[in-house]
Parts: sequence; C-alpha cells; structure tokens
Amino acid sequence: MAGYDTGTAGLRDIFLLLRRKLRLILMTMAIAIGLAAIYVASATPLYTASALLLIDPSSKNLLDPGETTNPNIRGADAFIESEVEILRSNATALAAIEDANLLADPEFGPSLGLRDKILQAVGIGSSDDRTGRQLLNATLSRVKDALTVKRQGLTYVISVSVTSESPDRAAALANTFAKVYIEQQVDSKVAASLSARDVLKAQLDTAQQNLARSEAALASYIDDNLDRLAEESGSAEVAALRSQLLQARTSRAQFQETLETSQTALQTGDWQTLTASLESEALAALANQRQRLARQLGQAEDGSQAAIDLRAELSQLEEQLQLEGTAGVRQLQSSISETRRIGEGARESIRRALLSTDLTAATLSEIYALQQEASIARNQYDTLLARMRGLEAQSLVEVADSRIVSEALPPSSASFPDAGLILALTLIGSLGLGVGLAFLNEYYMGGITSEHQLAAVIPAPVAATIPGITPQRDQVSVADTILDQPMSSFAEGFRRLRASIDKRFSPVEERGKIVMVTSAEPAEGKSTIALSLARTYAMSGKRVILIDADMRKPSLHKYIGVDPERGLLDYLLDDTQTVGLDGFYVADRIPELGVILGNRRSDVPTDQILQSERFTGLVTKARESFDVIVIDTPPVLPVVDTRYVAPLADCTVLCVRFDETGQTDLRKSYEQLEDALPNADSVVSVLNFQEVTTRGYRYGGYYGYSDET
Repeated sequence: MAGYDTGTAGLRDIFLLLRRKLRLILMTMAIAIGLAAIYVASATPLYTASALLLIDPSSKNLLDPGETTNPNIRGADAFIESEVEILRSNATALAAIEDANLLADPEFGPSLGLRDKILQAVGIGSSDDRTGRQLLNATLSRVKDALTVKRQGLTYVISVSVTSESPDRAAALANTFAKVYIEQQVDSKVAASLSARDVLKAQLDTAQQNLARSEAALASYIDDNLDRLAEESGSAEVAALRSQLLQARTSRAQFQETLETSQTALQTGDWQTLTASLESEALAALANQRQRLARQLGQAEDGSQAAIDLRAELSQLEEQLQLEGTAGVRQLQSSISETRRIGEGARESIRRALLSTDLTAATLSEIYALQQEASIARNQYDTLLARMRGLEAQSLVEVADSRIVSEALPPSSASFPDAGLILALTLIGSLGLGVGLAFLNEYYMGGITSEHQLAAVIPAPVAATIPGITPQRDQVSVADTILDQPMSSFAEGFRRLRASIDKRFSPVEERGKIVMVTSAEPAEGKSTIALSLARTYAMSGKRVILIDADMRKPSLHKYIGVDPERGLLDYLLDDTQTVGLDGFYVADRIPELGVILGNRRSDVPTDQILQSERFTGLVTKARESFDVIVIDTPPVLPVVDTRYVAPLADCTVLCVRFDETGQTDLRKSYEQLEDALPNADSVVSVLNFQEVTTRGYRYGGYYGYSDET
C-alpha cells in the first residue's frame, strides 16, 4: 500500500491545506492563548532577588602572609565549582532555614498538600501524623526549589538567587544564604585548625613524656656514676662541678623537708612549729604577740568590750601570721627551685665537661647516646608545641575565602509570570501545534482534500475531481447539471472521468464495457457519480445502461424522479422467471440511456443474489446490447456485495467524498477491491464534491457559462 510522501507536496498544496484548515489552526491558537491568559491572570507573582559573592581561590594565612598561594587556572575553576555545589548543598539550606526560621514561614514552612487535605476532610489522616524529619524535609525541598546558584561566566563571582512571593523576603533570604555560607566557611576553617591542634596535642603529650624520660635517663646516669665519672675524667672542673651538684642536692633536700613541715604547720595553725621551721624573726614576734593577746583574752570577762576588742585584735594578728607564713613557704619553694636550677646547671656543665675529657670510649658513647636522645626529644617537643600554638592562634584569625560584593535588594517587578514572554511563546507554540494538527488531520486522521493527497493514500490514479455544487430548484438531483449545464465545471469533471476510464478499455474488444461505481462508506455520492457518468457517456453518443445494484439501499429512482412498483431485487428473486424488466427499466431524459432501478431494500442476504446466474445473465445481455454498462454497487466496507460484482467489471470507479472519507477506511476499501478484482490497475478514484476554491475549476469565464447553480 502506498503511503503519503510529504516530499512531493508543493508550496501551493501546503498553502491550500493551511487555508482549508485555517479554522482548526485559529481554534487551536485561541484555546492555547486563552489558557495562557487565564494562567497568567491567576498565577501568583514571584519575585527573584540575587546576591553576588566574590570567591578568592588563593590560600591565605594572616599570621604569615608569605605563605599565601595562588592555584592555577584549572585548580581555581575546580575550587569555584566546588563552592557552587557547597552553596547548593542541604547543609547550607538547613543553616539558612534555621537562621531565617523558615519552618514557621507560611510560604516555605510545611503545609498540607491536596491529598492530605482530602484525607483530612474525610477523617482518614491529619497533619499531626507527619514526623519532624518529614516537616523539615518538606521545608528543605521548597527552599531548594526557590534557590538558584550559578557562576557568572568564567569569573570568580557566584550569584545566589532566591524566588519568593514577597520581594522583601526574596532579598532577605538571598542575603541569608550568602551570610550563612560565609559563616560556615569560617567555621569550617576554625574547626579544621582546632581539629589539627587536637591531633598535635595528643602527639605533644607523648613528646613531653619522651623528653622527660630521656632527660631523666641522662640525669640518672650522671647522678648514679658521678664519682666514677669524676675519677675517670681526672678533671678539676668536673670535681668542682660535682661538689656544687652534691651541695645543691643536699640543700634542696633540706629545703624540701622544711617546706613539708612548714606547710603542715600553716594548715593546722601551729605557729610555734612554723616559726621554728622558717626561722623568721618577724614571724616569731607575731607569734609572741599572739600568745600575749591570748593570755589577756583568757583573763578578760566574756562579753565585755575588752574581750571583744582583744578577740578582734587576735583575729587580725592570726591573719598576719597566715600571710607571713605563706610568704615564708613561697620563699622556701623559690629556694627549692633555685637549688634545682643550680643542680641542673651543674649537671649540664658536667655533661659538657665530660665530653671534652679523656673518658673511655664506652663511657663517651653512653653519654653521647643519652644526650642525643634527649636533644631529639627536646627538638620534637619544641616543634610540636610551636605548631600547636600556631594553630591555636590561626583559629582566632581565620577569614573566609568569600565576601559579599553586592547584597540582594528587593526587586521592583515580578520575575514570574512574564506575561509577554508566556503569551509570545504560547502564540508561537500554538501556531506550530495548530499547523501540526492541520497536517495530522489532513494526511492521517481527516478526510481527503486534494488530488495529491488522494494519489498518495491509495495507488489508484485520480481520474477526476468533481466540484461540489448545489442543485437548482427545478432539478431533481445534482446529476441534472450534466444535462442542464453541459459546459459547467461539474460536467467537465465527468468528461475527464470518462476520458480516464476509456483509456483502460481495450480498443479491439467490441462488446460493451462495464464500469462499476462504488465507495468505501455510504453517503459519498457514488449514485450521483454513477448517474452523471452514465449521462456523460450517453451525451457522447454511446448506448448506455445504468444498473442500480445497491439492493441494500437503492436510490437511483429518486435521482431521476421515478417510483417503480418493482425493482431489480424482485427480478432476481423470481424463481419462476415470470417477472420481466418492464416496470423498473426506464429511459432517462437522454434516449441513449436506460436505467434499471431498484425500489426497496432487501430483506434477505444479497451476496448470493449477485452471484446468481440470473444476475450474471442480465449483465451478459447488457454487454451485447449496450456500449457502456454502469453498475452502481453498495459501499465496500459495510457489506460484501461489491466483492462479487467486481470480477464482472472492466473498470472500477472508487468514489471519495471531499474532506469526509477517512484515510484508513479508504485504504481498507482499496485492499478489498484489490483482492476481488482480477486486475487492480482497472481501479480509478474520483474526488467527489470538492470545495470550489481553486482556479482549476473556474471554467465559467472560459466557456461562457457560470459555475453557479
């Protein structure tokens, strides 16, 4: 089956198609524009505000500006894109929701959807069924839908835009997003510094322990082997330092013993023991004065003014004793620290002096190993301590890599809906949709509207196009125009049909030629075509007979104004063969044309009747007596009758009603004819009752007749 090839359509055909479907196109555009206008009028206006952030991809250290590094272009681009994604992240959105309290906002906060409202209305569910996480997710989804983050071209500027029903809220939220993003950036850097500090602090504790262990090992080695080392070195300096170290050690032990005794006496208020251990004259004088006041207080009468004064003076004196005793304890602590310092200094001097004396190799290696271990532990401890203090200081002066270069301002006009843009796009889109529907209706869904389209739908050649006209008042049917206006475009269309049919007849065969006229569906004008074609042949001098073989619904008798008592059905059903053609064989207005009429619908299946010998004999006798036999048959698709008449025909005319015959029906009917006919090339099509809109049918001025009827 041949399909429609749009490539063969000319501009004129497309123009005519669009003109025919102009109403469909305009209706489509009107509906679309109307819907768009309703949407624009009813849509809630939305406002978009934008804040601009400038991103600095360089790494900065305020404590050491010389450490600032600038990445390459690729690294900078990756950094900018990373920051864009961070701005779009749920973490930033959640921080903005918390900062702006959007959970309580009527626009972005959680609300009941249409489904929830319906369920709540019927008492199935309620908003209380949702968890806090679900409510937060609902707000988060709305906020992220309203947020737009994008990089401005290839610059280091990022635009943060928020869309809201309120211009002030849109600007406030855009600035909030920018602010919380910068705060999160600083917090992230501070957290990273403090986290690194905590890691270093753990390592610092270990380094401190290692340092103390190595220093203690070296000191213990010198203390434990001091006599041997002094004797082995034979150095007067080492001997002197040894004496100094021993003296410092002895003094520290004495001071430590005195400190312990003094602290105990101070805590218990044993002023005599405290005075004896500290050996302080001032403290002794205060202690004696206290004893005197205590004796006087014992002699005074209780509750007297003297007793009260003595007790107050005694309290002040005890406070002075506490202060003086505390000062003495501190002095002891300082003395202990000083003796420790002197001992450590002496020990360090001994260590250096020993390395320059003539010690044995074993002793030197032992001292050097202990000293190096202590030095390494000390350096490691110093490095870790300096780095940890640096991280602590850096966490206090961290700055963001971004800054707001343009705060969002409340917009003066809505960003949505853009009425002009929406209507313009709707106009363009609806025009395209209308044209598409026009082509779809023309070539796939609608009826046949041109010879070009008809030739593309089925492979049968288009024999003629018959213009649609209105019968005049004195005419029985449109077919009378063939006789009344022989020079009209209507009559010319049938002459063209006759010429196309004659080309399919064999010139050497002398018997009459049978032309079958049918259609795909009822009401496509096949009976009018059959009568007009028969009259056209008769006017050319041919002897013609027209047979109304549509026994399902005969109609030719109405078109010629005759009401016969019997019809072809009665003739074919007469088994006695007593019924002749008299009464339903009539002569038309043209003497050369005879018509065999029907008069009623058949109440029995007619397919067997059309296969009967009597019908075949009737057609055979007609071949012998007439030049052309035109048979009007039922439509192809509703009934099967035409399939049994088709093998008798020399040519088949398939009538197609303008803009009404469906393309699918037309293809199916042609396929059935193709199966029934011995030669599918004998089928021609005719486009019936076409609208008179093209210059091709305006013959009136050329022939001197008007097309108007």
